Amino acid sequence: MKIPSCLTDQEKMKECLKTSLKGAWDKLRLAVILFLDKGLLQYAGALAFNTVLAIVPLVALFVAIARGFGYASIIEETVKRLLASQPDAANYIIQFANSYLSNARSSAIIGFGVLVMLYSVIGLINNIETVFDNIWNVKQSRGYMRKVMSYLSMFFLVPVTIVVVSGVNLAVNSFINGSDYFGFLAPLLQLLIKLIPVVVVTLVFVIVFVNVPNTHVKVKHAIVPALLAAIFMELLQRAYVYGQVFMSSYNAIYGSLAALPLFMLWVQFSWYIVLFFAMLCHTSQNRDYYALCGDDGSLSQNDRTLLSAILVGLVCRSFNEGKAHYTAAMLQQETGIPLRLVTDMLEQLCAVNILEEKYRSDSSEPTYAPYEDIANITVGKLLTKLGAHGKAFNYISMMDKMNPQVMENINLISKNFLSDLSEVRISDLLAKEGKQS
Repeated sequence: MKIPSCLTDQEKMKECLKTSLKGAWDKLRLAVILFLDKGLLQYAGALAFNTVLAIVPLVALFVAIARGFGYASIIEETVKRLLASQPDAANYIIQFANSYLSNARSSAIIGFGVLVMLYSVIGLINNIETVFDNIWNVKQSRGYMRKVMSYLSMFFLVPVTIVVVSGVNLAVNSFINGSDYFGFLAPLLQLLIKLIPVVVVTLVFVIVFVNVPNTHVKVKHAIVPALLAAIFMELLQRAYVYGQVFMSSYNAIYGSLAALPLFMLWVQFSWYIVLFFAMLCHTSQNRDYYALCGDDGSLSQNDRTLLSAILVGLVCRSFNEGKAHYTAAMLQQETGIPLRLVTDMLEQLCAVNILEEKYRSDSSEPTYAPYEDIANITVGKLLTKLGAHGKAFNYISMMDKMNPQVMENINLISKNFLSDLSEVRISDLLAKEGKQS
């Protein structure tokens, strides 16, 4: 097996390390900028409120499913372990969940209780999916049936997974403690066992980061953000435990009720962590999309119009030749235009009805096709529609400051200019394939 040269040459190793660190810094910087620009701090607050409302029905649902297999106690122990820093809140949640199930079994409110449970839980998950789609700039959410199937499968898989992981953890512990062969490895094995929760939480975050957004997320870009999210969640737990010493006055004021506001605070900070590292996953996969971050505003309008015409020309030519429709990524690869700029221009071209988005049943990524007959799409029409895009400014009150004769000449020249360009079809703008110089 050939060893990469960057691992054998010291200078190249330094260069590789420098490039990797710069790439990691760029992704982190972009994640911070977008986390603030997209208002994810506010989203975290809203999700924290939704979580507090749905946490009891959600735990009750998981307990009910686990109770069917005879393992309800494992779910309760898992809740206590996840909320080890807030034992009072954990006990309240478990008590409320059991009370919720007891009341839901009564014939008088069984239907209403189940509906409230499902509404609270599905509402929370739907809001989470909406926020993740916003992070990934996804405009089309999953279809109703796909959502129902995904949510139902998750409701059954989560408690079953918790039971299986707990069983495996208990079996490994019992085997190690009851075997003399692993005596000398006991400290190392105990350390590895303590890391199991972090590994499990990391896997959970990988699944969430990959599956919740309605787009294709590569697993390799989710692993590091998921691991960091798991570590920060563990640090949050520890910080909360150590911070109890400084919250004695808070407990003195609120008494037993202090568990609720402190739990809400913990939930909100947890959502900060989840959403930030979800954004880091996005920037890790789409670093090229933000290649012009901070510079795209300096692109001249003439260049932007020319690049838009090239994109429309490629789409029209592909459509005319009966080839597969372009996606934004395919157009970026063919033109070399940064993906962020391609996406912005395609969005504008769809808004002015030059192109339209098409969705295939086997993919959530849109393709692009001409909005009308390509014979009717001309350079003049493109310039007219792009020039008129946006909100109109009411300048009637300023007309008395303009020379009417000059304005009439300008309008006439502009009209003749666009009329001449209306004879140039976009499909003829590009050189024939194979004949480019």
